[in-house]
Amino acid sequence: MKKIFLSITFLATLIVVGNAQETVYPSKPQTVTIALTNATIHVGNGDVIEDGTIIFSNGKIVSIGSTSVDLAGAKIINCKGKHIYPGLITPETDLGLNEINSVRATQDGREVGEINANIRAAVAYNSDSKVIGT
Repeated sequence: MKKIFLSITFLATLIVVGNAQETVYPSKPQTVTIALTNATIHVGNGDVIEDGTIIFSNGKIVSIGSTSVDLAGAKIINCKGKHIYPGLITPETDLGLNEINSVRATQDGREVGEINANIRAAVAYNSDSKVIGT
Protein backbone atom coordinates (compact mmCIF):
# COMPACT_ATOMS: atom_id res chain seq x y z
CA MET A 1 0.00 0.00 0.00
CA LYS A 2 2.84 2.36 0.88
CA LYS A 3 4.52 1.62 -2.45
CA ILE A 4 1.34 2.48 -4.39
CA PHE A 5 0.86 5.70 -2.40
CA LEU A 6 4.46 6.80 -3.07
CA SER A 7 4.14 5.93 -6.76
CA ILE A 8 0.93 7.96 -7.11
CA THR A 9 2.45 10.89 -5.19
CA PHE A 10 5.56 10.82 -7.37
CA LEU A 11 3.48 10.66 -10.56
CA ALA A 12 1.26 13.53 -9.40
CA THR A 13 4.34 15.61 -8.60
CA LEU A 14 5.77 14.97 -12.06
CA ILE A 15 2.50 16.00 -13.69
CA VAL A 16 2.26 19.21 -11.65
CA VAL A 17 5.88 20.16 -12.30
CA GLY A 18 5.55 19.38 -16.00
CA ASN A 19 2.44 21.53 -16.34
CA ALA A 20 4.03 24.38 -14.39
CA GLN A 21 6.65 24.95 -17.07
CA GLU A 22 6.09 28.07 -19.12
CA THR A 23 5.39 27.57 -22.79
CA VAL A 24 7.39 30.09 -24.79
CA TYR A 25 5.80 31.39 -27.96
CA PRO A 26 7.71 33.52 -30.45
CA SER A 27 6.53 37.10 -30.77
CA LYS A 28 4.76 38.26 -33.89
CA PRO A 29 7.00 39.50 -36.71
CA GLN A 30 7.51 43.26 -36.78
CA THR A 31 5.21 44.76 -39.40
CA VAL A 32 5.94 48.46 -39.01
CA THR A 33 9.19 50.40 -38.73
CA ILE A 34 9.75 51.71 -35.19
CA ALA A 35 11.79 54.80 -34.32
CA LEU A 36 12.94 55.58 -30.78
CA THR A 37 13.62 59.33 -30.88
CA ASN A 38 15.11 62.07 -28.67
CA ALA A 39 17.02 59.57 -26.53
CA THR A 40 20.54 59.63 -25.16
CA ILE A 41 22.13 56.66 -26.93
CA HIS A 42 25.22 54.94 -25.51
CA VAL A 43 26.60 53.17 -28.57
CA GLY A 44 29.01 50.88 -26.71
CA ASN A 45 32.31 52.10 -28.11
CA GLY A 46 32.39 55.12 -25.81
CA ASP A 47 30.35 57.37 -28.10
CA VAL A 48 27.22 58.99 -26.70
CA ILE A 49 24.62 60.47 -29.05
CA GLU A 50 22.43 63.15 -27.47
CA ASP A 51 18.88 63.46 -28.89
CA GLY A 52 19.53 60.43 -31.07
CA THR A 53 17.27 58.04 -32.93
CA ILE A 54 17.28 54.26 -33.19
CA ILE A 55 15.30 52.75 -36.06
CA PHE A 56 14.09 49.13 -36.07
CA SER A 57 12.83 47.38 -39.18
CA ASN A 58 11.99 43.68 -39.57
CA GLY A 59 13.08 43.03 -35.98
CA LYS A 60 16.60 44.44 -36.40
CA ILE A 61 18.31 47.74 -35.69
CA VAL A 62 18.88 49.40 -39.06
CA SER A 63 20.02 52.84 -37.97
CA ILE A 64 21.48 54.64 -34.96
CA GLY A 65 22.15 58.34 -35.32
CA SER A 66 20.87 61.87 -35.05
CA THR A 67 17.17 62.74 -34.95
CA SER A 68 17.38 64.54 -38.31
CA VAL A 69 16.73 61.35 -40.33
CA ASP A 70 13.55 60.76 -42.36
CA LEU A 71 10.96 58.97 -40.21
CA ALA A 72 8.10 58.85 -42.73
CA GLY A 73 5.87 55.84 -42.13
CA ALA A 74 7.56 54.86 -38.88
CA LYS A 75 5.89 54.45 -35.50
CA ILE A 76 7.63 57.11 -33.41
CA ILE A 77 8.25 56.58 -29.69
CA ASN A 78 9.51 59.69 -27.90
CA CYS A 79 12.22 58.68 -25.41
CA LYS A 80 13.02 62.18 -24.12
CA GLY A 81 15.12 61.90 -20.96
CA LYS A 82 15.78 58.17 -21.45
CA HIS A 83 19.14 56.47 -21.91
CA ILE A 84 19.30 53.59 -24.40
CA TYR A 85 22.07 51.02 -24.64
CA PRO A 86 21.49 49.17 -27.97
CA GLY A 87 24.18 46.59 -27.15
CA LEU A 88 22.10 45.38 -24.23
CA ILE A 89 19.39 44.17 -26.59
CA THR A 90 21.54 41.05 -26.87
CA PRO A 91 22.70 40.51 -23.31
CA GLU A 92 24.18 37.07 -24.04
CA THR A 93 26.98 38.34 -26.23
CA ASP A 94 30.62 37.95 -25.29
CA LEU A 95 31.70 40.75 -27.63
CA GLY A 96 34.50 42.67 -25.97
CA LEU A 97 35.09 39.87 -23.47
CA ASN A 98 36.91 37.44 -25.79
CA GLU A 99 39.86 38.58 -27.85
CA ILE A 100 41.96 35.57 -28.91
CA ASN A 101 40.38 32.13 -28.53
CA SER A 102 43.67 30.32 -28.00
CA VAL A 103 44.83 32.62 -25.16
CA ARG A 104 42.93 31.91 -21.94
CA ALA A 105 43.90 35.27 -20.39
CA THR A 106 41.82 37.09 -23.02
CA GLN A 107 38.73 34.92 -22.46
CA ASP A 108 36.87 36.88 -19.80
CA GLY A 109 33.70 34.96 -20.53
CA ARG A 110 35.27 31.71 -19.26
CA GLU A 111 36.08 32.18 -15.61
CA VAL A 112 37.07 29.20 -13.47
CA GLY A 113 34.43 27.85 -11.10
CA GLU A 114 30.69 27.30 -11.17
CA ILE A 115 29.58 30.37 -9.21
CA ASN A 116 31.35 33.64 -9.94
CA ALA A 117 29.28 36.38 -8.32
CA ASN A 118 32.36 38.60 -8.23
CA ILE A 119 32.64 38.88 -12.03
CA ARG A 120 31.66 42.20 -13.57
CA ALA A 121 31.44 42.48 -17.36
CA ALA A 122 31.85 46.27 -17.14
CA VAL A 123 35.35 45.80 -15.74
CA ALA A 124 36.34 43.01 -18.15
CA TYR A 125 34.88 44.68 -21.28
CA ASN A 126 37.60 45.75 -23.72
CA SER A 127 36.33 48.67 -25.80
CA ASP A 128 39.64 48.68 -27.74
CA SER A 129 39.05 45.12 -28.94
CA LYS A 130 39.82 44.52 -32.61
CA VAL A 131 36.86 42.11 -32.75
CA ILE A 132 34.26 44.82 -32.00
CA GLY A 133 34.86 46.57 -35.31
CA THR A 134 33.93 43.45 -37.30
